[in-house]
Formats: sequence, structure tokens, C-alpha cells
Amino acid sequence: MAEQQANNSGSEPSVPGERSVFAAEGITAPVTTGDNSPISINAPRLEPGSLLAPWQVEVTVPVRRLQLPRAMEFVGRREAINQLDHLLAKNEQVLVRQIVHGMGGVGKTELIRHYAHARQDRYKVAWWITADSPENTQQGFAALAAALHPPIAYLGNTAEAAQWALNWLQAHSGWLLVLDNVEERAYVQPWLDCVAVGHVLITTRRHLYWPQTQALALDVLDRDASVHLISMITSIGEGDQTTDLLAIAEELGHLPLALEQAAAYIRQSRIKPSRYLEQLRAHPMRMYGRSAEGGDAEQTMARLWDTHLAALHEHDQAVHLLRTLACYASDGVPRELLGDDPDDLDIDDALQVLDSYSLITRSGDGHTETVSMHRLLQSVVYNGLDYDDPSNQAARATALSWLAKALPDNPGSDVAGWAQWHALLSNIEALTSRYSQGTEPLQLTELLNQGSIFAFSQGRYETAHKFSRRATDIAEAKLGPTHPLISLLLNHSAIALNKLGRPDEAVLLSEKALTIAESTTSDSFLDANWLLNSHATNLSDVGDLTLARSLYERALTATETSLSESQPNLPSLLGNLAITLGKLGHHNKALPLLEQALAITEETNGPDHPDIVIRLGTLAESLHAEGRLLEALRLEKRALAMAERLLGPQHPEVAIRLDNLAVSLRDIGRPSKALPLHRRALAIVETALGPDHPEIAVRLNNLAVTLSALGQATDALPLHQRALNITEQRLGPSHHVTALRLRNLSVTLLSLGRPNEALPFYVRALQIAKSTLGPNHPYTRAWRKEFSMIRRSLKS
Repeated sequence: MAEQQANNSGSEPSVPGERSVFAAEGITAPVTTGDNSPISINAPRLEPGSLLAPWQVEVTVPVRRLQLPRAMEFVGRREAINQLDHLLAKNEQVLVRQIVHGMGGVGKTELIRHYAHARQDRYKVAWWITADSPENTQQGFAALAAALHPPIAYLGNTAEAAQWALNWLQAHSGWLLVLDNVEERAYVQPWLDCVAVGHVLITTRRHLYWPQTQALALDVLDRDASVHLISMITSIGEGDQTTDLLAIAEELGHLPLALEQAAAYIRQSRIKPSRYLEQLRAHPMRMYGRSAEGGDAEQTMARLWDTHLAALHEHDQAVHLLRTLACYASDGVPRELLGDDPDDLDIDDALQVLDSYSLITRSGDGHTETVSMHRLLQSVVYNGLDYDDPSNQAARATALSWLAKALPDNPGSDVAGWAQWHALLSNIEALTSRYSQGTEPLQLTELLNQGSIFAFSQGRYETAHKFSRRATDIAEAKLGPTHPLISLLLNHSAIALNKLGRPDEAVLLSEKALTIAESTTSDSFLDANWLLNSHATNLSDVGDLTLARSLYERALTATETSLSESQPNLPSLLGNLAITLGKLGHHNKALPLLEQALAITEETNGPDHPDIVIRLGTLAESLHAEGRLLEALRLEKRALAMAERLLGPQHPEVAIRLDNLAVSLRDIGRPSKALPLHRRALAIVETALGPDHPEIAVRLNNLAVTLSALGQATDALPLHQRALNITEQRLGPSHHVTALRLRNLSVTLLSLGRPNEALPFYVRALQIAKSTLGPNHPYTRAWRKEFSMIRRSLKS
């Protein structure tokens, strides 16, 4: 082959060596080549002059062997087709090599099928070779030779025929050659080195450097194309069940091959997409591989994985790395997570191998590099082994070890580590899902606990609760139900539940956590004073303000007696006690505690820390309640700016700061400035916490009051009604906050001239306030006075 390459510049294509059949002249009998080649007298005879040299054969009738497209309509690939068109529309006298690479099942072959059939009239020869091995490649070229010059078929020697085809390609232009499913560049590179004109399309799973070759990366389909593909195959209108079709597409990662299999199964079994989606989620391995004709669970994607695995049999490190990656999230795994040393050559070599087979996708570079794996392939890789298979066990152990070493410290307060935490949280969740209930190692508890703390700091309370509950289950199974660690984990669950608007459940957990902590003398994990603080907060939120105050004061006394003011839990304890005092109407007592908490936090953490946002906000609320509106306004602006910068514009804490700033603006006579802040706060909370969270009621109430101040009581009324419904459902009909909602609704009804509807609400509000807050609470006294004025006004 090297000799052929050296002679490419001659006026006529060269021929093989002196022992080649093509070197002979005037052949008149059957011929065979090679040492000890058999000769049969029954072999067809070539007439003198019938076997021509490659440069002598001209094509007068198109010669084509192309694989038919599997789908009549090829969706979602117009841009790729156009790119191929642009690159291959050049003069056929110039060699154009175009590689289409991507993972198995993404549609590389189908893309080329459609392109080749659509553009075959451009070429006098269009030939398809499955080039997944040297043998198949050679046979494909030999078949081309026989199609171009039938006497070649009588030679009986594949290598000679293949060489004849290559020489023909050297001598002619106007042809298209497809080399499909190339596993190794070495399989086809020697052949490509011998041609200088024509068009070559190559499909491969491997993303390798090919000299003088243009590359087209083929990704999965987009959302619209995925839905259209399923709809087209199933004959289900896109408008009918689009939501279910999109969910199926997302569950299958928008991979064309998987979408086709799913759609064919839906069509043949006449199953509803919603039912198929349920089965897909419940039994992913069974459904991924299922086709209309039946078949086992590995029929589709597992077969692709088996092929990859066979190709990787000499790369044990790459296989182990792939199994480890399958334990993580499918997208955006940080490169720095993979091993202790980011410059680990073994890991880099393994990543290169996996990338070359399109088993993974690498994005970015250096410290920003991430690794992704198609979710369908990920499922096949992980579920391709039994749970207890040593390879699976080793992969989980490696993934756990790498994650544990990658976690930044202080997830709740160290802002510098938050970017890394954001990248790691989904991987903790994915790895946890890889463990069967009851088989988790104790080390996983620490990952979940730290992840829960970070999720909570980001306002992701559902994730925080889920993590802490799973961590609790693991710890209880390993350490027993009364171990001190259990109290910490239960308390984290309780805090998350409170934020989720479920304070009744939170009280039960924090009480249990406190009982465990008080029954042990161990201080390895936490002190009982912190648990008193948390339990008191939950009690305050369910309306038991007196008991909450008692517990706060007990914890504060113990803390100040045993520890210095630099103790990290002291500001939280001071702030929570102050909030409860404010609810009880003692704002004059709350203010010095809040000022002390802010001073300690700034001294300990500096002036630019997430905890400062909380301290500024609670101090501003207390100042507002004392009538010091301009001072409150200044602090609220500072707290909002800091919250948006540190926590992001969609964090629930930002909604609180926005809403409180809006209330202050309204109360200083600028309700029109307040209105857009209220609306933005409501939108954030509805997105973050759901439509019936108690925080929604707070935002609805404040927005409604501002609308009334603008003379829009009609618009305010439904907001008050919705706020009352949420509060009654989530906090109960006798909660002191329910009394506030009832009073505000009543006032709005009165402003609309509907006293008969309004008065019963006001009477009920007064009854609740007297029983929960007491007859001397500022709310109770003010409302009683207001109610008397309303009655006198109505009588007059």
C-alpha cells in the first residue's frame, strides 16, 4: 500500500507488485494468486481481454449500493443535512472527507442514508461499505470492484478485487463512498491515503483526529423533533398528548434509536403514551430495549453497550471509569471530581478512550471541563450488571470516595465553595439512587447531610428534606435509633419541613431530636442548646409562642453561661428569640437582641455574608414595627442587594426581602413603587415553593393590602381570600396568622360596602387573637378598638 501511495502522482494509476494478477498480460485461463492458492478447472473462464485495468473502466450506467433509509421522514436533522450539502457540493475533482461522529443510536447512519439517497444523482458511483473491521472493509471494496467491472468477480481473491476498486477510485472522480461505523481509523486510513479525488463520508462513534478531514458532531434530537418523531411513528397527534410524548422523549434522552423503539412499541401494543411513561419510569431496563416485535431487555441500548464494551476490552481503566460515571449525574460531571489529582494521566487516558467512542461528551477545558454521558447509555451501563456484581460494587465505592474528597467545607455559609457545590449536588443525588435501601455505607450519610445543608442554603428545601431523611434512615440502620448523629439529622429534616410549610411535622421531629440529644452525654455532633433553638422555632411557627419563648430563653441562658459570644449558634438564637418576642408584641425587647445578633455575625463572618442578610432583614422588620420606617427602609435595601448578589435573584430569601421592602415603601406613602416588588416576590415564591405554601399567603396578603392602598380593593379581594384559604389549610383555623388573614379580608369587604359579609370574619379574627395572643397583645387591643369604631360607623 505504501508503494501505491508513492506513485499517486503518475499519469496512470500504478498496479500491485510483480506477483499480482494485474501485472500479467494476455490472461486466457482461470487464475488465482497467493501462495498455495487452489485452482479449480470448474471455475469460470475469462475471455482474452475481458479483464480490464481500473483506469480503462468507464461507468455509463450509475453504480449504486446504498442502504435505504429506515424512516420515510428524517426529523430534526435539516441543519446537519444542509451542512453536508455545503461541504460536499464542491468539485468532485477535489477529495472531500467528511466524518459524522456521535454516540451509538444517535442517528449517524440514518443521516448518511438520507443524504446519500437524496443526492445520489450527483454521483455516477455511490457505494456503501460497513467498515467496522478490516475484513468487512476489504470485502466492501471487493464488492465495489465486482459492481464496476463484473469480470473481477471471477478472480476469487478478495484482496486483489479490493485493490482493483481502490485503483479505480484513484483514476476517476464523481463518486461517493460511505464508510459506515468505523471502529478504528487504521481500518480505513490506508485506503483513504490512496485517493485524491471524490467524496468520502465516514460515520464513527469515535471522535478522533483525522488528517484532511472535516468533522460533524451529531447530537441527540431537540424537544420538538423528538415529539414529532414519536408522533409520526405512533400516528398520535402532537396536540393530543404532547405532554406525555415530551416526557417519554426526555426520559429516553431524546436519542433517536430509543425514541423509534418506544414509538414502535406504543403503536404495536396500542398502549397510551401516559401508560408507557409509567412503565418506562418503573422498569427502565425492560422498556428501553423493548420493540414492537418483542425481545429482551437488552435488545437496543444494551446491545450498543455490549459492542462498546467489547471494543474496550483492553482498557480496564476506561471501563471502570465509565461504570463510575454511571453512578453520577448524566450531565456536567466536573473533571476535578474524577480522582484525587486533576492531572492524573490514567484518568485522562481513560477519558480520551471513552470520548473517542462517543460514550461520553467532554465540554470546556482545564478547571472548567465537565463530562457527560447520555442517560440512556448510563442506565444500560449501570444496570447491565447485577447490583452485587464486583464491578458495580467497585464503581459505587470509587464514586463515593471521589465525591467525599471533593466536597467543599461549610456548605451553608462558605460562599466561595457554592459554585462547586452546585456542580456536586446532582451527583450526590444520583449516587444515592444507585444504592438499594438498607445496603448504603455509613459514609454516604455524611454526603447527604452536607448536601442537605447546602440545598437548604439555596432555598431548595424539598431536596434538603429528602437528603436528610435518607441520611437518617441510613444512620439509624447502622448506628441505632438513639445515636447522637440521629438527633442532628432529624433536626435538619425538621428545619427543612418548617421551610416547606409543614411546621406540625417539624415539631414532632425536632422534639424527637431534642429527646435523643438530652438522653446522651455525647457532644460529638451538637449541643442540646442548638436543638432547643430549632424546636422553639417550630413551636413558634405552629403558634405556641409562650412555650417557644421559654425554650429560647432557656437555651440562651445555657449558651451565654457556657460559651463566649463568638459561639456560632448565638446570633441565630438571639434572632429567633427576638422574632418570637416581636410576635408577642414586645418589639422594644426584640430590638437590642437583633442588634446584638447583627454585630456578632458581622464580627465573626465579615460584612458580606449570607447570614448578614437574615440579621439585617429581621432587624428591619422590628424597626418597621416600632414605626422607624426610614431606618427600616435603609436596612431592607441593603439586605435585598446582598441577597440578590449572594443567593441569586430567584432565592426564596430574596422574595422575603423584596416583599418587606415593598411594605415599607407602601407605608411611607409610595404604594405604586411597592407594587412591582410585591409581584416579583410572589412570582419567586410560587416558583420556588409551590402554589399553596404558607409563604404564598404572606405575599398575597401584602400585595392585596398595597392594592387596597392604591384604591384597587376589587383586585385585592380575591388575593385576600386565597391567602386565607392557604393559611387555614396549612396552619389551621385557630392559628394567630389565620386571625390576621381574617381581619384583612374583613377590612377589604367593608371598603367594598359589604358589611354583612365582613363582620363575621372580624368577629372570628378577634376570638382567635384573644385565645392565641392574649387579650393584651397589641393586635388584640388594636383590632378590638378598630372593631368598635366599625360597629359605631355602621350604626350611624
